[in-house]
Amino acid sequence: MAYDGEVAERPPELDGCWSSWSETQTDNVVKSAADSGVVKTRPRFTGIQRRAEVSVKLKASEYKSFMGWFNVFQRQGAIPTRVVTPYGEEEIWQFMMPPRINWPEATYFEASVELYQQAGWND
Repeated sequence: MAYDGEVAERPPELDGCWSSWSETQTDNVVKSAADSGVVKTRPRFTGIQRRAEVSVKLKASEYKSFMGWFNVFQRQGAIPTRVVTPYGEEEIWQFMMPPRINWPEATYFEASVELYQQAGWND
C-alpha cells in the first residue's frame, strides 16, 4: 500500500543526496523453541522496514536550510520526506531523531541522520 499521508517538501537548495549511506532491514523473524526442542520461526510482520544511517557534508551557508527542512518542513521528524538514495531513486523516508551536526571547520558542516522506511511507502 502506497503512503498516502503528508510528505514534507525539501527546500529547493538541498538536493536530498547523501554522502554516506549504511542500510539494514529490521529483524522480522520471531524464533521460539517448541517443547520438542525444535526452533520454530515465523515472520513478525508482512512488510519490510528499512533503516539507514546517512550523512552529508554541506556548506555553512546551507545550515539554516538543512535545519529548516527538519524543524519546519518535517515538523521535527513528525512527517516523512523525500530523499535521494544511493541508487538514484527519490523515495519517502522519515527521520528517526534530530540530525547530529558536526562542524569540522567554519566553512562546512556534516549532518548525520538515522532514517527509516515502512513497507509500501514507495509503491
